[in-house]
Amino acid sequence: MSDNCVCCGRYVPEGRMVCPICEAKGLEGPGKRAAICAYLREYHTGKERAVSSRELERLFSVDGRGLRRKISVLRQQGHPICSDDSGYYYADSQKEINQTVCRLNGLVTGVSNARTGLLFASLFPAKVDLDIVIRMAEEDKQ
Repeated sequence: MSDNCVCCGRYVPEGRMVCPICEAKGLEGPGKRAAICAYLREYHTGKERAVSSRELERLFSVDGRGLRRKISVLRQQGHPICSDDSGYYYADSQKEINQTVCRLNGLVTGVSNARTGLLFASLFPAKVDLDIVIRMAEEDKQ
């Protein structure tokens, strides 16, 4: 691992990727995404070497949402960053990529189903009460 901050280049303590100054300021240097990608490629290639999101958050001083956004951009750029229950890793095979794509398809399906449910709920109320009254004229009673 590098001993330099991915944001500003200052020295960082061992086991960190961002210096205390940048961490305090919340800096997001342009190299942070690239540093995450390089770190995964160098130290976490293959499913068996996955790293937890919590560890990546700590190393790069980023919250969970920020990490997911950075990983998403890297994937959109074509970097084979995979994930499963054990964490994130740089793909070592097409099989690992396919497994992650399958998992992502499941997430997309879940979001789509939730969207459809909301649309259905907004168009058709769950319960409708109707009162029907039939009035008969006097001559109809005979």
